Amino acid sequence: MKTSTPIFMVYAICMFMLAPAYGQQRFQRWGGGVDDETLHFGFSFHYINADYKIALKPDWQLPHPDATEMGNLVGVSSPFYHGMGLGLLADLKLAENINIRFTPSLVFSNKVVNYTFAAPTGSPTIDSNTVIEKLVRASYIDLPLLFKFKSDRKGNYRGYLIGGGKYSINVTSGKRYDDTGLAPVEKYLKTKPGYFSYEAGIGFDIYFDFFKMSPEVRWVQSVGNLLDNREPNMYNHPIERLMLRNFQVSLFFE
Repeated sequence: MKTSTPIFMVYAICMFMLAPAYGQQRFQRWGGGVDDETLHFGFSFHYINADYKIALKPDWQLPHPDATEMGNLVGVSSPFYHGMGLGLLADLKLAENINIRFTPSLVFSNKVVNYTFAAPTGSPTIDSNTVIEKLVRASYIDLPLLFKFKSDRKGNYRGYLIGGGKYSINVTSGKRYDDTGLAPVEKYLKTKPGYFSYEAGIGFDIYFDFFKMSPEVRWVQSVGNLLDNREPNMYNHPIERLMLRNFQVSLFFE
């Protein structure tokens, strides 16, 4: 009995000394201290699915003079079209759980509008429809200003909500929109060069040894009418309002 007592005491002392080291390893707060900085920076990658929400005029099916040979217009739709973007990040800490973020990005996001025409009555191809796809080419500089509402950090993870507004500028060369001299059926569907939008999303901060990675999902909805109808043609004629919707998956590194 006397022999085992010192062994027990040595074992107890070793466990007592190792406990803080184990606790520090178990609950180590990684991330390079980025959350403790008042201002920090980063970069981002974005995958985007975008389409137009289209509001048609009451008389949208009335034929346009340039489209009489195409038949009757029976449908206008915009399928989702993919894009991508690269961006920078500036993050200002307002409080322990609130940050304000400026995330300028260069975004390549084309959109498509499909026009479905039915063959005129009496035509030998009356049972067939013609679909004309109009590609709207766009390269935007996005300037979002967002509030980030963070949960308390649990180990090396944290959830957050984000929301705010954005102004986007189309930097595509004007030569690509010049349809002077083109046949009516080859004209372009044009949009305004800039627009405002609001956005909201959810994400997670994942802390690594020297940096933080944040996967994020965001929904974007434009404000106002994006349609540029200063030069009427057969493609903007049936449309009353054109609004942009984006579903965006992002990856931030800070």
